[in-house]
Amino acid sequence: MKKHILVIEDDGMLNDGIAFALEKEGYMVHSAYSLEEAQKRMGQKMNLILLDINLPDGDGRDFFKNILAGQPVPVLFLTARNSEEDMLKGFGLGCDDYITKPFSIAVLVMKIKAVLKRSERTSRKIYAEGELVYDFENKTLYRRGDKVELTALEVKLLEVLISNKDVVLTRETLLEKIWDTQERYVEGRTLNVSIHRLREKVEANPEKPVHIRTVFGIGYKWE
Repeated sequence: MKKHILVIEDDGMLNDGIAFALEKEGYMVHSAYSLEEAQKRMGQKMNLILLDINLPDGDGRDFFKNILAGQPVPVLFLTARNSEEDMLKGFGLGCDDYITKPFSIAVLVMKIKAVLKRSERTSRKIYAEGELVYDFENKTLYRRGDKVELTALEVKLLEVLISNKDVVLTRETLLEKIWDTQERYVEGRTLNVSIHRLREKVEANPEKPVHIRTVFGIGYKWE
């Protein structure tokens, strides 16, 4: 299966050259020439992002902090700045690698292959859908790049729902699966409250949920 790479670079010739080289290596390349255009592509699943720091509509590092933080995708910064301080800032934000212009396309390709290999070795069980990212290993939910605080009961409920995506779960099934740490049975009223609170944390509009859907007379399902 081809790996998808998003190239965010406003220099048209450089963007096209990178895309050409990566496509020859068998990658599926998606090009964006501004942060606005890049944000529109964030609904697509990417295996790696090449991100220029200096873009016409903003700083790539701000885009990384505000949009990509918590996303399960490696990011390699492209920049004309080669000072040690700038590199340290990039790595401090959490980028996976850094390459300064002008650079050899062959070296860039090698860096990309190395980052993808590292990513595969360290990959965790991650759920990513739209603006939501959930890390099963660390029990951590991000929405639009921001960490969302969850109670222990909400973590259990979210994991059960996500793990059974598109499957209708009866209220009885959910209640059986979310025993608390003291092995006390969770009451139906508590389930109602937890569903309501979880919707407030994962839905753009909790009154019109698109993820936690009610199946009337039966239970709930995650879409």
